[in-house]
Amino acid sequence: MLFTESSVTIDTSQDLWLQLTFEPEAAVLHSSAHPNMPSVSIAFSHADMEKRFFPQGQLRPLHLERAIEQVEDHIQAAHPDWPKGTKLFTQETDLQTLASVAGVSEGSQRVLHVDAVEQTFSRLVMQAMGQAPHQEALPDSARFFASVVFVRELMHHLHFPQIWVL
Repeated sequence: MLFTESSVTIDTSQDLWLQLTFEPEAAVLHSSAHPNMPSVSIAFSHADMEKRFFPQGQLRPLHLERAIEQVEDHIQAAHPDWPKGTKLFTQETDLQTLASVAGVSEGSQRVLHVDAVEQTFSRLVMQAMGQAPHQEALPDSARFFASVVFVRELMHHLHFPQIWVL
């Protein structure tokens, strides 16, 4: 099966690929090319994260820590188990924004590496502490904050070194 967006094409028949999609109450990882591979839903809601941890778009260190703890708990509760080397891609607008903010240029291989996510997360922490340089300010959006936290924890706990962003 081929997924194409802009100039990026992913052939999911060659390797095991999972697609990350955000639904209203869950982040879902699934493989449409491998029907025997179970989908995994991770309890995650942008709306819930925004309301509970980033009210009125406020970014505070303690709320950030609590958001991390919740996401970690939900990832571990989902018990995902995929073969080593499984790759991840997404067509989510929120992750296109994250890739742009992280400095990933648009092109035929738009890959968001874990290091870029970690650097963006570090900037988020500095912003929460009121120590981010003005020129490095991140989007002032609770949805963006929630996306950064979720993707960082997902990549870290499920050992995805990168995400292809279509």
